[in-house]
Amino acid sequence: MKAMMLERYGDGFDGLALHEVPEPEMGPFDVLVDVHAAGFNPFECKLRKGWLQRFYPFPLPHVLGNDLAGVVAARGEAVFDLQVGDSVYGMQDTMRWGSYAERIVMRADTLRRMPANLSFVEAASLPMIYETAWMGLVDLARIRPGERLLVHGGAGGVGHAAVQLGRALGATVATTCSPDALDFVREAGAHVAIDRHAVDFSRLLSGMDVVFDPIGGQTNLDSYRTMSRGGRICVVLREDPLEMEHAERLCREHDVARLVVAFEQRADVLDYIRPMFESGLLKPAVRHVLSLHEVAEAHRRSDVGRARGKTVFKLR
Repeated sequence: MKAMMLERYGDGFDGLALHEVPEPEMGPFDVLVDVHAAGFNPFECKLRKGWLQRFYPFPLPHVLGNDLAGVVAARGEAVFDLQVGDSVYGMQDTMRWGSYAERIVMRADTLRRMPANLSFVEAASLPMIYETAWMGLVDLARIRPGERLLVHGGAGGVGHAAVQLGRALGATVATTCSPDALDFVREAGAHVAIDRHAVDFSRLLSGMDVVFDPIGGQTNLDSYRTMSRGGRICVVLREDPLEMEHAERLCREHDVARLVVAFEQRADVLDYIRPMFESGLLKPAVRHVLSLHEVAEAHRRSDVGRARGKTVFKLR
């Protein structure tokens, strides 16, 4: 099978190369999936650069890629919930060979049947961003109808998911974005869309019950000024020295809780969002569809920033 291999770490893209490789071996609790589409996440750029080696010490060469949608081609003898021919989507364990490949082996319990109304490309865009947004807003912040939510980077993948999910859960949603994405985030459900280049959001907003922040840095520090007492700020996992230096003091001064949202496999979230997509309450936001040969191009675009929606690799 063809797979895009990470051969060496680096800020450049020459460590990525397309190869013919043997199919990965399948265990009793695994399924083999024909990958129809693989979602791209900026998280994979951090892996490519070697920034996360102490968290994910996989040997090189390695196949990156977490999100996918495809068709079950074979199943292990201990798998009963999925059948050969099922259309599925899910998020791969980062330590295993990933979805930048024509076939993938995954634990069956990390996959779910796709929303019936979505294409493979659309379904492949969902797992990591919605599992992350759900863990932040529902599991950690326990957001309630009527609360006020600020989402930073509402045009990016996980930010866009948080805007849609927050609106669907009954929150009043404000978001920051670049000026060319204002209509895009309003269509996602934002009640207030703020041009982060033209307006200081921390002077415009107040009384936020929950902040969802996948950006960090000074944006994170300024967010505390917008929050109500007893609020919750959800920080998508990172080790930002600027944040860490001031987080404890700011939480104490503003009487808010800082909650760290990690990337992890939560296939149950895919069960929760499936009916929300099938009913039209949530909608996928695929911006670019590329081929497996264009993995390096997706990484390059992500490195220069200003994401809008999701990039997906179509393999079949």
